[in-house]
Amino acid sequence: MLAEAIGEGPLGMTMVGTVVANRVEADCAPDFKNLRNIRHAIYQTIPGTGIPHFEPVLNGSLYTQRPDEEDLRRARDLLQGYRHPRARMNLWFFNPSPGKTYREPCTPTMPRSPMTVFEHAHKNHCFYVAVPGYCPEFYR
Repeated sequence: MLAEAIGEGPLGMTMVGTVVANRVEADCAPDFKNLRNIRHAIYQTIPGTGIPHFEPVLNGSLYTQRPDEEDLRRARDLLQGYRHPRARMNLWFFNPSPGKTYREPCTPTMPRSPMTVFEHAHKNHCFYVAVPGYCPEFYR
């Protein structure tokens, strides 16, 4: 959460963490089938490419950030089942302006994920839900 959303503050980091936890809970094909734990979700790759879903895995910042006690508490809360209400149904997030001091507009669908619909934004991140009929196991 820290590596992916450090500039988003505690709320943004919790929302990003909620999306990761949601992917494990979703267990739906093709994108999230057989993700058995948070580690599987973090290291998941885009099908057919070998490219990690999450930028911090790709650029290595996942390994350079050191969480403080508040970050660890936030992670423990998610592992114990807490989900932030604003991100409770989100399976994707995207930062359309990485490295910029402003946020470009969110796209109606997330790039590389046509089965998504934009739902809301928080600071630099856009959060997406699935189109109707996708992942019914999660969207009951």
